[in-house]
Amino acid sequence: MSSIIPLSLPRQPHPPIRVAPLAYALSHMEPELRALILPGENWDEMLARREAAADILDDLLAEAGEEFAGAVSV
Repeated sequence: MSSIIPLSLPRQPHPPIRVAPLAYALSHMEPELRALILPGENWDEMLARREAAADILDDLLAEAGEEFAGAVSV
């Protein structure tokens, strides 16, 4: 009798996820940049703020990448 439950495949090890650069970037951003919408903010202001936040996040991630480049991952 066959089973309808598929056999599981052997698990392949995944490389560890490095969250240090993201944690670094988020800790250096102003909280207002991460807000979904600020009180009294209109649509255009929100979009401009989010675009600026994305640029700042990119810069901080690049900075963190340089800072953590020499770190040894375990």
